[in-house]
Amino acid sequence: MREEIVSVSMPNTAKMIELPADLQAFAEERVRAGKSGSVDDVVRDALEQKKLSVLREALDVGIAELDAGLGVETTPDELMAEVSAELGLNE
Repeated sequence: MREEIVSVSMPNTAKMIELPADLQAFAEERVRAGKSGSVDDVVRDALEQKKLSVLREALDVGIAELDAGLGVETTPDELMAEVSAELGLNE
């Protein structure tokens, strides 16, 4: 059985996302309960929380590596050049 997909338009963007029916219902319930202003806000808040969670995990890994003596000395300029290269910003 295929799950029903519900479209949610996001203002001020060129993209639209589709939520499975259970997530749409969850988001609508958050709005009805007054915990969010709109379904868009629920989605935006969830994505922001996920982003913060990923950043916290990366920070925890980095701290663990430093604690284990795996740190590398570098300058801020060298670090920014390395990050820019990894992200393809130098092209």
